[in-house]
Amino acid sequence: MNAKLALSPFAVAVFVLSSCAPAAAPTPKPTPPAAPTAKPAATPEAKPAATPAAKPAAPMPSPKPTADQPRSGGIFNITTGGDPISLDLHQEISFLTNNVVQLAYNNLVQLDPERPEEVIGDLARSWEISKDGLTYTFVLYEGVQFHDGAVLTSEDVKYSFERQLSPPRGVLAPRRADLKAIDKVEAPDKNTVKITLKYPSGSFVSVLSTGFQGTYSRAFVEKKGDMKKDVMGTGPFRFKSYSVGSSLEYVKNPNYFVKGRPYLDGISIYIIRDASTRLAALRTGQVKQSALATSGLTPSDADVLKKTAPQIVLMPYSGFNHDTFILNTAEKPWTDIRVRRAVHLGLDRQKAIDVLSQGYGEMGSYFPGKWGVPKDELVKMPGYRQPKGADLAEAKRLLTEAGYPEGFSVKALVRAGSKYENVGVFVADQMTKIGVKVELDVKEAAVRTSLLNQGAFNNHPGSATLNYSDPDNVTRYWAAPVGDDWGANWPRLSDKTIWDLFDKQSRAVDPAERMKIVRELDLKLIDSAARPLIQWNNNILAIWPEVKGRGKVVGDYSFNRYQDVWLAK
Repeated sequence: MNAKLALSPFAVAVFVLSSCAPAAAPTPKPTPPAAPTAKPAATPEAKPAATPAAKPAAPMPSPKPTADQPRSGGIFNITTGGDPISLDLHQEISFLTNNVVQLAYNNLVQLDPERPEEVIGDLARSWEISKDGLTYTFVLYEGVQFHDGAVLTSEDVKYSFERQLSPPRGVLAPRRADLKAIDKVEAPDKNTVKITLKYPSGSFVSVLSTGFQGTYSRAFVEKKGDMKKDVMGTGPFRFKSYSVGSSLEYVKNPNYFVKGRPYLDGISIYIIRDASTRLAALRTGQVKQSALATSGLTPSDADVLKKTAPQIVLMPYSGFNHDTFILNTAEKPWTDIRVRRAVHLGLDRQKAIDVLSQGYGEMGSYFPGKWGVPKDELVKMPGYRQPKGADLAEAKRLLTEAGYPEGFSVKALVRAGSKYENVGVFVADQMTKIGVKVELDVKEAAVRTSLLNQGAFNNHPGSATLNYSDPDNVTRYWAAPVGDDWGANWPRLSDKTIWDLFDKQSRAVDPAERMKIVRELDLKLIDSAARPLIQWNNNILAIWPEVKGRGKVVGDYSFNRYQDVWLAK
């Protein structure tokens, strides 16, 4: 029987599965690296920002007390689904890089592990925001060291942003759009960073908190010229080695600026491409944590663990991934909003959660967490409500009014892969209920993306993933084109009202005002029915019970530094 959890995108429910004995072990793991003997340095106390307008930053929080006290030592063995694209956080967008490199770096700020919607300090001990919302002044902890012994200064932070805003020749900058509000970055003294924005941005500190915003050593990067094969940060763990196709090894940073951290002597990350082998390695204790993101566990895997390794703890979490049905509004019949609305009404979201996610999904609107329409309101709205009788009747009425009393047939572009093809099959089945026949046309990922970018498709059932939970990260799916380039606005919906609302909410500094704008925008997106959102997926992380201090998991790109993790045995 599949477990069913009522999770908000930010809730992390922890539960233990039960039943019989583990299967045979995979190939034995390599001998873990030895731990360094030096003791970590103490962290200075955080002090609040100087003015009432400031947002004080806290030092990295310690885990809440558990059954027994944290202890030092041990190697934490985990797994990932493939080799990192490269080791450069700034140039890559894949979790395959982020999940295995983030533990060596610190950001200027970070998401609070206990309250994931809040941003707290990381390298910044405090910050202030000017009254006009345009200037952010961050004060750094003093004496923070890179792993090569060099002392961090504000010039390193400045360089890390400028490397993305104006990248050197040959360096990619996939998050330049996320930093678009920045006008300039200054380093008035060695421990102060001043960032001036072009306009007030309600999401600015959220953008800075993402797991790809690691702070680099300017001297090291300029010496190396490239970071694709090197790791040099200030984080809790120092990079030791990388064996392609096999593993990455990290050892404890003895000079870490957070007092008493990390607890672990090191972390070994084993690269296991085959999903069944990853599951076997977890089930038999060869690794103590499952992989993240799309290399993570499926609900079926969770059922296997329930039967074969009852001691393993499962932690469902939101990876900000959602299933959608993209309708090309430049192509018939989707030029008619009545037809699009009929599709919106015809989708059974609760069935999607039951079938596609086996109970681990979440009903939601276009924005995650606190930004979306509250669930108690959403379940009463057309398209989301149960039972579906009234919605299906209204969908058929709209199709008849639009000139399709007998329905119609369309071909759907689908990305190859079981996850994506399952969404296509589900959508095709749902559409038969309103008289629409959907034929699936499966293409490899690169071909599919090229066709989407060209607008050379009629419709596309599939999935998408946010990098962070702020509404600004949704903008890319609806943004106005630049010339002929529609970017990720694959529905090619041309709606100035929507564009203006996205811009307006981004510039809103007052949280209550921004929330009000986002709610208006969310309802507008639902009404447009250009990209009906089917469900939000919840991922599943599995850890052995002796792993303590893992904390909450929100999204696939944060909370992978492991500085508070310790092993009970």
